[in-house]
Amino acid sequence: MTSSLLRALGRALTAPGAPRAGEHVLVAASGGPDSTALLTGLAHVGPERGLALSVGHVDHGLRGAESRADAQAVEALAERLGLACRVRVGPIEPGGNLESRARAARHRALAAMATEAGASRIALAHTEDDQVETVLLRLLRGAGRRGLGGMPAVRGRLWRPLLAATRADVRRYLADQGLPFSVDRTNADLRYARNRLRRLVIPLLTREFNPRLGAAVTALATRLQDEDEFLRNAAAVRAAAHCRGDALATTVLEEPPALARRIVRAWLDAASPRRTTAADVERVLRLAAGEHGGNVAVPGPGRIVREGDVLVRRAGRDPVRRAFRRDVVLGGIVEGPAGWRLEVSGPRPRGAEEMTSLSGSVARFDAEALALPLVVRSPRPGDRIRIAGVGTRKLQDVLVDAKVPRERRPEVPVLVDATGTILWVAGIVRGAEARIGPATGRVIDMTLR
Repeated sequence: MTSSLLRALGRALTAPGAPRAGEHVLVAASGGPDSTALLTGLAHVGPERGLALSVGHVDHGLRGAESRADAQAVEALAERLGLACRVRVGPIEPGGNLESRARAARHRALAAMATEAGASRIALAHTEDDQVETVLLRLLRGAGRRGLGGMPAVRGRLWRPLLAATRADVRRYLADQGLPFSVDRTNADLRYARNRLRRLVIPLLTREFNPRLGAAVTALATRLQDEDEFLRNAAAVRAAAHCRGDALATTVLEEPPALARRIVRAWLDAASPRRTTAADVERVLRLAAGEHGGNVAVPGPGRIVREGDVLVRRAGRDPVRRAFRRDVVLGGIVEGPAGWRLEVSGPRPRGAEEMTSLSGSVARFDAEALALPLVVRSPRPGDRIRIAGVGTRKLQDVLVDAKVPRERRPEVPVLVDATGTILWVAGIVRGAEARIGPATGRVIDMTLR
């Protein structure tokens, strides 16, 4: 009679995304019961399905002689099964949450071994019990639908073929086969949250609330994975309506909240090497709605800034405001720090149809009325500009009225003469001085690119 573990393994081999004939699978083996069952089970059914197998073991060196003994046991089992075995030391980076850091180190080492072996898949021995623990831990930490979907059977080249098998199935299989295995004593250490959940909380929930807790939680995880996939695809389609190059339009708020959150998360993830949190997404949505002033810090490090009706990402936690000053040479070009260029003509005779003034990207000045030399500089506190027909205004108010984003204001080019009088806030408003009049003989043109 075929064991329940081998039946679960057989179903996993025919499920969508499973390795196909001709693929090479690196089986991650720690020497513990789950990975021992996975390795021997795959060695039993894998070859008849055309799979090539090899073994990978990662030694973190956390348990001294016990760690070395585990590595030797895995090598011996691989040799008995006629499989190549690679053992690699997986140093753990410093920081908090030892379990998380060890898992990251293990995955890096396994990926390197898979590449060396030419393996397209890495088989991991997570069981239904591991899935239940993962989902409950994430629930307690406030995860959303994606997190509560737990561990997928297939993600990239990671493959978990025992998610439909329980630890009880594993132990029965090992007992039937007479297979030895090692026991990691850290699994009994109640300082770790997963161990407390495994040994204290889940038995209580099973006994007092649902004797089929494992099956119920794993079924929920599967449904949530399916729904998450659907929503992710729907969000990807709708995102195109709100992307403006690298920016995201605030019209994303018009989407149903479930899609808006996913669009924002995908937009943030695309530019960040670190995982975006649900709190990051909510803060960005509040910024888009005008409920959050200033900017929003996001992983990177970076920040999201609202500029008009779009959200843009900027590097760093705070804007870098560097004052600039450029001398203006008649007949030359001034290069600005934000990528703008100011083209300046030499004095030329006034034409018959000259306009008295031009705002926007082009301005013309009476060459004889200019107090040279001219300078282009960044705005300064206390700047004021006299505007024809309006009077004198604070430059800060002019920039606000022009809806220049706060972070962009230090980059605005301000043209001043030798007396410090503002002649032109380039691209925004023309000052009242050096205007072209009936007595003007020669003209100087300036164009902002």
